[in-house]
Amino acid sequence: MPYPVSERNVAYICEQMLHVSWKPRLGTQALDVLSLADSLLEQAFFLGAWHYLETKSREGGGPDRLTLNTSQVDFGGRSYLGLWLVEPWFGWYQTDKEWGGPSALMFVPQLQSATKEITHDFGLFYGDDNGQPRWKLHAAIEVDGYAIHQGRRPADELRDTGLPYKVLRLYEESDKPLDWFRKIVELDARARDAR
Repeated sequence: MPYPVSERNVAYICEQMLHVSWKPRLGTQALDVLSLADSLLEQAFFLGAWHYLETKSREGGGPDRLTLNTSQVDFGGRSYLGLWLVEPWFGWYQTDKEWGGPSALMFVPQLQSATKEITHDFGLFYGDDNGQPRWKLHAAIEVDGYAIHQGRRPADELRDTGLPYKVLRLYEESDKPLDWFRKIVELDARARDAR
């Protein structure tokens, strides 16, 4: 069930859950899309990824703030609204490697699989352009709250099998909202190094 969010909720998530004084700028449309997320925890993980990318951008000599827009993507015969971070590629900066990430990044809350009757917490799409990107699903993201998922880990893992895309499962008790996106960057770095 969607979890409505307002500027006040965003401030609460940042201050009380993420423990940062960061004030992201979300317009009405972005708040509406973020409200499609199923829980406050999922919203915290999205905001944590945004904060991570902005922090890495500053460390890599990029902009202090990333622009957040909304956009639409078609996937599996359906249209979805998503949260689009423009030019997030500085977030992939690593001191020992001189390369960046995608030109555009979009989080789509409540993405339905095209091959199974399941819904993912987020679809993570990469775009090839910062103006009018063509979107491609990079991974499905699952944010597992401990109280709800602790007794069903094997069923959750079985749910992810046989899908034609990656699923990154995050656990509330071990993955942190401000740091989980590092896993995406590291997976991308390993894939790039393997080429």
